[in-house]
Amino acid sequence: MSNKVKFTAEVLEAIFSELALGKSIKKVLEAKSLSWEGFRKLLHKKPKIRQEYEIAKSDGVDYLLGEATSQLESAITDFKINGKGDLAISHLVKEAVALTKWKATHLLPKYSNKQQVKHSFNAETPLVVKWEKSQ
Repeated sequence: MSNKVKFTAEVLEAIFSELALGKSIKKVLEAKSLSWEGFRKLLHKKPKIRQEYEIAKSDGVDYLLGEATSQLESAITDFKINGKGDLAISHLVKEAVALTKWKATHLLPKYSNKQQVKHSFNAETPLVVKWEKSQ
């Protein structure tokens, strides 16, 4: 069966909807019995689909950031109610937050704290270094 039949507009919309909810592409494709290789080839052939994929992924990271905040708030509430925290749960929440933070800073430029450095070199002029704030 060709990718054109497997990756219809409806199937792609469903994939992107699930990605926007923070699900991994691996799990989404497995649930639909689709291959990563076929999807990857489609992304290379169709720039518009790649763009939609990137948007869905960034929406998913935003969604996961909200979920991480909810998990932290829930853990804090449980601590206040019980007077003590569950170490295992607090470590799991910490790791979930750390992973989400990593995804956000590496996949979404708006959350990145990296500065852009521009440089040019001409042997006849002095080297000038400038930093610009990222947006």
